[in-house]
Amino acid sequence: MRYLRLFWKDIEEGCRYLTEEIRKRNVDFDIIIGVARGGWVPARMLSDLLDNDEIYTIRVKFYKSVGKTAEKPLILHPTQFDVTGKNILLVDDIADTGESLIASIEHLKERKASKIFVVTLVKKPSSKFTPDIFARETSAWVIFPWEVGETIRDIARGKTKEDAVKEFKKAKISEKEYRGLI
Repeated sequence: MRYLRLFWKDIEEGCRYLTEEIRKRNVDFDIIIGVARGGWVPARMLSDLLDNDEIYTIRVKFYKSVGKTAEKPLILHPTQFDVTGKNILLVDDIADTGESLIASIEHLKERKASKIFVVTLVKKPSSKFTPDIFARETSAWVIFPWEVGETIRDIARGKTKEDAVKEFKKAKISEKEYRGLI
């Protein structure tokens, strides 16, 4: 498997790019909704950069582990905010298969949201959904800084320590990071 390891500076740069593009395009939105869990951090950063503290969440569960998904996405926690007639900036970390974003959009439309503008830090070429704005595109498995421990455990599952360490090196995961987690 190919990996793209992102670090905090990459996330900052990606959020700044998204901010610039949102402003350039004069995107009209009332609230920000982060898709939990991956969209929480970029949604919060965009809330700060765009000076909009109306930030809410929706929780969608789709991935089981690295490269493994459920049959279909499940909305675990619907948005608790009344989105009727609201223009929404929907934020996630990645449009991988696109299924979580599609499920989130359907959920928000059912709740009568007016417009939904979608941004992600990363988009996969194979995604069924293309965000309105994304900061980068890759076909590699992306490792975000907020999920390193989870990724370490997923990579190590069912492998010898030696094989896991080889995979960690490919993923640019340091010994300091995996020590104590496997």
